[in-house]
Amino acid sequence: MKAMVIDGFGGAEKLRLMELPDLSPAPGNLTIDVAYAGVGYADILLRRGEFGSSFSMPLVPGLEVSGYVRAIGEGVEGFYVGQPVASMTLLNLGGYAAMASVRASLTVPLDTLGSELDLATAAASIVNLTTAYMAIKDVNRMQAGSTVLIHAAAGGLGSFLSQVAKRLGAKHVMGTVGSTGKLKLAESLGYDELFLRDEFVERVLHATGGAGVDAVFDPVGGEARSRSLQVLSPLGQLVVVGNASGEPDMLQSTNGLWINNQAIAGFSLGGYAETAPDKVGAAAKEALGMLARGELHSEVSGVYPLEQVAETHLLLEKKNTIGKIVLKIQ
Repeated sequence: MKAMVIDGFGGAEKLRLMELPDLSPAPGNLTIDVAYAGVGYADILLRRGEFGSSFSMPLVPGLEVSGYVRAIGEGVEGFYVGQPVASMTLLNLGGYAAMASVRASLTVPLDTLGSELDLATAAASIVNLTTAYMAIKDVNRMQAGSTVLIHAAAGGLGSFLSQVAKRLGAKHVMGTVGSTGKLKLAESLGYDELFLRDEFVERVLHATGGAGVDAVFDPVGGEARSRSLQVLSPLGQLVVVGNASGEPDMLQSTNGLWINNQAIAGFSLGGYAETAPDKVGAAAKEALGMLARGELHSEVSGVYPLEQVAETHLLLEKKNTIGKIVLKIQ
């Protein structure tokens, strides 16, 4: 099978096309003929070596795929060969390839959603949408009528956080972006107000009459994260869902949280999939069902052939995209 691999940590030049042996499913797994694979910022962090250097090379990146079931492993029920599916390759990667071996528990049969969902949209959505859905519903346990702030509003995750928050009853959803160009891009994503990230504290406090917000969702980190506590209302929660800035971790006094009646929570979809794959898979099916029924929409910023994956990484590094990029594998 053809696969795009990382043959060492570094820049986009470390990506190269290879022929690798075909895959067979392990017990509890499926093998998928991959049609599309999502490209995310986590793939760039992996390529740079920012998740550590313990990975063996060459390494096939990619956290999410869609395609058709090729073979079914021992003990797997509820799937058939040729079935259209989307899956999260969170635990062993491998999305940038013509075939992927995936856990059945993290795979959603697309023909069971009740409405049609095309393969490109499914690959572009499953990881970010499931992250947004679980961060809001299970981690924040957002109440109807809540006021919410979302950093990186135009990104793949932010584009779903805003929509899911509104769908689950948020009253007022605000977002931040890193540049004026992205203010226009994010207008279609359901935000009530959008601000530049370097001025969000003043703007949010003005918008809320000084009361602050009930929840902040932050995939950015750095200064945006530390300043988010300034706009968090009493009993509010900061939910950490990434560190795209690459900035050092913030140091926070737990006594300060106690005195100000604030909370900080974290959510890593990949980490939770390690311990609770069935819960993650069930949430993915619920979230993709919302998308298939037209209750949400997915922003696919571009579809590129596998051979142009280096170009997609450069686009993400320049932060010139909205929503999600996907690779067309075959």
